[in-house]
Amino acid sequence: MSQPAVNISELDGSLGVLPASSGRLFALVGTSTAGTVNTPATYARVKDITAAFGYGPLVEAACEYVAKYSKPVLLVRSGNTTTGTVSAVTSVATGTAVVTITASPTPNDDYEFALKIVAGGTRGTAGITYQLSYDGGRTYGATTALGTAVAITIPNAGGVIWAIAAGTLVAGDLFTARSVAPQWNNTELGTALDALAASAVDWELVHVVGPLDATSAGIIDTKMSSMFTSGKYHSWIGSARVPTIGESEATYATAMGVISAAFSSVYGEFCAGACKLTSSVSGRKYKRPVAFLVAAREASVSEETNIADPNLTPLTGVSIRDTNGNADEHDESLSPGLDDLGFCVLRTWDGTGVYVNRPRLICPAGSDFQLQPHRRVLNLAHAALRAYFLRRLNKPILVSKATGFILESEAKEIELGATSALNSTLMAKPKASSVMFSLSRTDNVLSTKTLTGSARVVPLAYPETINLDVGFYNPALQFQAV
Repeated sequence: MSQPAVNISELDGSLGVLPASSGRLFALVGTSTAGTVNTPATYARVKDITAAFGYGPLVEAACEYVAKYSKPVLLVRSGNTTTGTVSAVTSVATGTAVVTITASPTPNDDYEFALKIVAGGTRGTAGITYQLSYDGGRTYGATTALGTAVAITIPNAGGVIWAIAAGTLVAGDLFTARSVAPQWNNTELGTALDALAASAVDWELVHVVGPLDATSAGIIDTKMSSMFTSGKYHSWIGSARVPTIGESEATYATAMGVISAAFSSVYGEFCAGACKLTSSVSGRKYKRPVAFLVAAREASVSEETNIADPNLTPLTGVSIRDTNGNADEHDESLSPGLDDLGFCVLRTWDGTGVYVNRPRLICPAGSDFQLQPHRRVLNLAHAALRAYFLRRLNKPILVSKATGFILESEAKEIELGATSALNSTLMAKPKASSVMFSLSRTDNVLSTKTLTGSARVVPLAYPETINLDVGFYNPALQFQAV
């Protein structure tokens, strides 16, 4: 015999068919250099996060939220069987010394390494000085003497080393390379999400840190669906890979189109593109996935808020244009198309300030879940109804002695209670335009022990286009000659 339960079936497509919680935490899952794997833990300060988890994308994404919005996070360090890698060196140099880069054991994050020679000389002879950058030269560290060393270990980068062969280095010589952070595999991602689902801590949104494809996004979606079945209502935010060096907008859009064609979700806000984001840990300006910004902003606002609202002010510490105002990352205002594929992307207004274009869910055609606030608000409705009807399980009700169906007075009392639960959750602010609930009067409860009902939420509207006309007016032409 099955256990007593409250089962809620979610309808999608209702908005296009004619009819016949603020204290919840922001969760992040990803890789780091320290911390216990698959063990959710809550933190509220940047220094505590770095002390517990060390370095890596999980740390950077979590500190972005904590530093900017002063709210705690729930962190889950995943496994990272897929080790980080570092590219070959690109040199713009006139010296004769060949510089290479190695990683032992592995880079711990996505870096754009640069080695700039400040004072030249012969390798192995004192006098050479240099500067290091982790962010492609947007910021450099202090000038440091090489002395007689033949290699430079980049601090706190996971053992990445610049190796300098015999020869000369000349002031202005520049050597660059790019690293890729360690990554969970799909099994490790699923295990980390299972640990998050089992946590007793109340959380709402999860940012899955690390580049997603259609397969890994599908794993997240399956986990979200399973949580829904068990009465845990969440949504997720993540990013596809960032563009590679020199990759054109058209080539990147084609790659994103492959993901869009293979995957859709009513739970997931899938971001695309990249940005230059000032680290809340180091102050460097790293190239980061868009989800670092989108997820943090989303988790900082009330469920009904559309984070594309220009009144929320621009995103801070971020740029998608160079110092001359030219786009050097995807700007949907200049290169539209990724939003049409279902991705959440960044944009500028009149060339200034970085904003979210639309907090899109990568939903199927015809879905009611176009935007993240749609998902978040209906999640609140799910939770309110579940909480109310759990208290109705096994509670006696009167039925008609003539029909065996529920008495009208009992039905009205239940409807009033359910509507009250929805109203208190969604209408106090408000987070929806209207709510309604109706209970069936024809359930054979004596035989089936089952009640059925229908809840509907009229969402808030978010106008995306405003059409106006403007022109001159001549009052004299409004009078006719006598």
